[in-house]
Amino acid sequence: MIKEIKLNNVATFTEDVIINDLKKINFFFGANGSGKTTISKVIANPGNYNQCELTLENNNKNKIIVFNEEFIQNYFYTKDLLNGIYTIGEGAKDIEEKITQKVQEKKTLQHQLDNLKLTKKQKENEQTDSFGKFKEKCWEIGYLKLESYFSNFFTGYRNSKKNFADKLLEEYNSNKSDLLDLEQLKEKYNLIYDETIQRIDLITEISKSDIEKLQSIEINQTILNTAIIGKKDVDIAKMIEKLHNHDWVKKGKEYYDQNYNDTEKAYICPFCQQKTSDEFRKQLEDYFDESYNQQINELKEFKGKYETLTKSIKNYFETLLTLDHKYINTQKNQLQDKIKIFVSTINNNFQILEKKENNPSEKLTIENVSNYFDEISKFIDEINKKIKNHNDIIENKSKEKSSLESQIWKYIVEQLKNEIENYNKNKTDIEKALNNLISQITEKENKINGIDIEVSELEKQIKSVKPTIDSINKILESFGFKGFKLKSTDDGKHYQIVRNDGTDAKKTLSEGERNFLVFIYFYNLIYGVENPDENINQDKILIIDDPVSSLDSEVLFIVSTLIKNILDKVRGNKDSVKQMLIFTHNAYFFKEITFISSRESCYNKRNDTMYYIVRKKDNISFLDKYDTCPIKTSYQLLWDDIKRENIDCVSIQNSMRRIIEFYFKFLAGINENELLEKFEGEDKNICKSLIAFINAGSHEIIDDFNVTITNDNLNKFKENFKKIFEVTQHLAHYDMMMNKES
Repeated sequence: MIKEIKLNNVATFTEDVIINDLKKINFFFGANGSGKTTISKVIANPGNYNQCELTLENNNKNKIIVFNEEFIQNYFYTKDLLNGIYTIGEGAKDIEEKITQKVQEKKTLQHQLDNLKLTKKQKENEQTDSFGKFKEKCWEIGYLKLESYFSNFFTGYRNSKKNFADKLLEEYNSNKSDLLDLEQLKEKYNLIYDETIQRIDLITEISKSDIEKLQSIEINQTILNTAIIGKKDVDIAKMIEKLHNHDWVKKGKEYYDQNYNDTEKAYICPFCQQKTSDEFRKQLEDYFDESYNQQINELKEFKGKYETLTKSIKNYFETLLTLDHKYINTQKNQLQDKIKIFVSTINNNFQILEKKENNPSEKLTIENVSNYFDEISKFIDEINKKIKNHNDIIENKSKEKSSLESQIWKYIVEQLKNEIENYNKNKTDIEKALNNLISQITEKENKINGIDIEVSELEKQIKSVKPTIDSINKILESFGFKGFKLKSTDDGKHYQIVRNDGTDAKKTLSEGERNFLVFIYFYNLIYGVENPDENINQDKILIIDDPVSSLDSEVLFIVSTLIKNILDKVRGNKDSVKQMLIFTHNAYFFKEITFISSRESCYNKRNDTMYYIVRKKDNISFLDKYDTCPIKTSYQLLWDDIKRENIDCVSIQNSMRRIIEFYFKFLAGINENELLEKFEGEDKNICKSLIAFINAGSHEIIDDFNVTITNDNLNKFKENFKKIFEVTQHLAHYDMMMNKES
């Protein structure tokens, strides 16, 4: 069956028109020139119209048979003889039974095939839905959450969720990049895409020489662990030892050495202010001998070296903390804490050294600080690694950009890992099911094709053109066409139209006789084939375009009856015709073919029937769709035009004239002059133009057409149209036809 018809840029279908929701039976009604025949031509030869498209359900290869003016031209005017129509003859009961059996077998297989295709379609929809959900998840997690961080990276994927999801599936299978966390990716992205970011100098490492010297000092703390005291074999040594005031005496000696009295020619004790003897001074000098002074000098040297080295290191740390870039700033608090501990330890050690200096006799030890260097050095090494990576990225942006993109894809894939794995599993299951269905479908189609070949071979044995001659001649005679008939040619493959005396009648047929004969020929062609190798039982789609031209009412009724016979078979699935599309402009014919039965009206909705009205406005064709019959009578259609909003100005003017002509001339009667007297000015001219058809012999008829409807005066025409009914006291009829309460 035809599922959809797309029309574009063909004849008056200058804008896209899609005819969908087609049923088994489809009726199209429209005025001549509205575009009906264009539709039938597109269906007959869709390949001739590049911008039009015909979609068949399940891509079934149904045979499309079109009856239109081209059919009449091709079969009647361009040929001297009619092609013979092969149908099944009589006298081959056993072969007919085999054909019937094969046809039934084909129907069973076709039913199974249709179910398989339906299941396949459902699986394909499931596949589409699965990908749709996966695609949305990828977009939500992989794009929307990260786009603000990696804007430039997503170039090329912003407008295609499908391409984005496909790329993730590809990356899942092939991406071998290192997995970085989001902060690392953001940092690397900013380095590559921010043109303002520059190189950063590496942090100068702590002097290894200073560290080694400091470690050497900390190892050799002998002088600090030594009690520096004077010479023990001096007389005052016993007293100093007993009082354990070495350091006090040493300090006092410094004051004593400075307290010489020139008058007394002697040193004065700084504490008791008594003159001392030369012997006392000598004992003091002997007590604090060269050895003592040497140790004191060694202590001072130790302190001086320690102070110089630690001051250099402290200056290094102070400089380090003045650096300002993101790699050290993010670690600066931790670095400050470590340096504070280091500096605090050094300060404590200085206090210990000063204490030793003030109290040389005490044994003291300073705390080792070189252990802190390893930790701080490692810290600085880590920062330098980041700086080096930073500089490498800046210096190799092209290469690093490719690496970054791969790493971002890796990160996104990782975020969607569960969704990707679930989708792939579901996809594999669906594809496995689809492959199985495709295999079964292919098998069924092969069997059906095999049956078609068998049936064709069987039909060849009993096909004949004679039954069609008998059928057509019988119909012609039954309906009074006795002046001509069909005769088989000598080759048995064609028909000749002859008079009763045997002379050729083709060129002397009237238009009505010709049209009826061609339709009867078409009617028989539906159930036969022109080539004996063709399959008579092949499923068909039937297109009938205005078959009632130049037919009188009796013949029109006959054609209608034959078409209704086909329609009944289609509705009951009793025919090789699976779908019909019928086009007409004739309201009577439309009424006849849409009639179903006395028990069922065409104004009831049916699942197998659809109605369309083909219209044209401003020379552009379009369609309106209905699920019940929209056509009552030709007269009613004229009123429907008046009621419609989107109607062509010329069309509504003609509809108004035809209503007035029909109603007032043939039903109501009217005095034209009296009617015109009831109007004045422009209204009178409009009224005059609308009633022009009533008096076709008027010498003013050409003038009457000078007043035409435009979009600007459309409402004025409608008002005058209504006023004609009002002033003639027929407003009730107007209200009734306009569906207004009277």
